[in-house]
Amino acid sequence: MISSHGRWRKARTRLRMHSQLAGFCFGVLFGAAAAWMWHRKSIGEVWGSFLVGVAAAIIAAAIFAYLSPFNEPAFRRFLSLSIDDFWPSRQAIRENYWVDQLHSAEEKCFLLGIAHGGWCKDKRFSPTLRERLNHGLLFKIFFLNPESPAAELRADEEKRQPNGRDTKDEIRESIKKMWELRVDLEPGLKDRVSLYVYTATPSCGLTWIDRTMLVTHYLAGLPDVTSPALLLTPPEGGIEGSLYNTYAKNLDKIEKASILITEENVHRYLPPEGSSSV
Repeated sequence: MISSHGRWRKARTRLRMHSQLAGFCFGVLFGAAAAWMWHRKSIGEVWGSFLVGVAAAIIAAAIFAYLSPFNEPAFRRFLSLSIDDFWPSRQAIRENYWVDQLHSAEEKCFLLGIAHGGWCKDKRFSPTLRERLNHGLLFKIFFLNPESPAAELRADEEKRQPNGRDTKDEIRESIKKMWELRVDLEPGLKDRVSLYVYTATPSCGLTWIDRTMLVTHYLAGLPDVTSPALLLTPPEGGIEGSLYNTYAKNLDKIEKASILITEENVHRYLPPEGSSSV
C-alpha cells in the first residue's frame, strides 16, 4: 500500500517528467483567465497587463524548455535511472558518510566489497551497529575470499601502488574484527549478523541500506578509494529494469554462491596465528 508521502512523490515525479507541457498548459489557462478578468474589468489595466505578461513569460519558458537539450530522450532516460548523486572518486565522499548512513538504517544493511577497511577501522562503526541491531536491523557483509585467485591478483595490483597494501592480509584482518564483534554480541543479536566470503571478479562495492544503494566500481590496477560512486534509489515506476534492480539481483546471486563464515570454518579466513594486526 502506497502512503500519502509515496503518492505525493510519485505525482511530483510525473509532473517533473512532463514539466514543459504542464507549464505551457498552466500559462495558457492563467493568461486566458487574466485576459477574461481584464476584459470584464474585474481587474484594472495595470494588473491586467501584468498578469497577461506573466502568463506570456510562462508560455515562452515552457517552449524554450521543450526546445532545449535537457528535453532530449537520452536525458530523460538518465533521470529514469534514479541516480540521486554521484562522485568521480570514493575519496570525494565525506569521511563520516558511511556510519551516518548506518545510523539511520531501519531494516537492513548489506555490504559487498573486498576488505571493508573503511568500515572496520571506523571507531563509531561497532557501537552504531550494535544500536541498530537492537532495533531489528539485519546486517550482512561480503568479503572477497582471501584464498581465491581474484584476491591474489588484487593483492598483486595493490602492492604495486604507492603505500600499497597486501589485500589478502587486509581482508583477513577485517574478517577478524567483524567476527570478534559478532562473537561479543548478545545471543539474540548474533543471528542478525552474517559474514560471507565470495569468489568472483571484484568489480564493484555495494552499500545497501534500506532503499538506498551506494555503488562503487573498482578501477583495474588502482586502489579501491579511486572508485567512481553512484547513489541509487528505487525509481517511482517500479524497480524492474532499473540500475537498482540490476545490483540487487547481482548481490542475490553472489550471496547464493558465497560461503557463510561459521565457527567451523572461520579459522580459514583469519590471519595466521602470531601475525600482527594491520
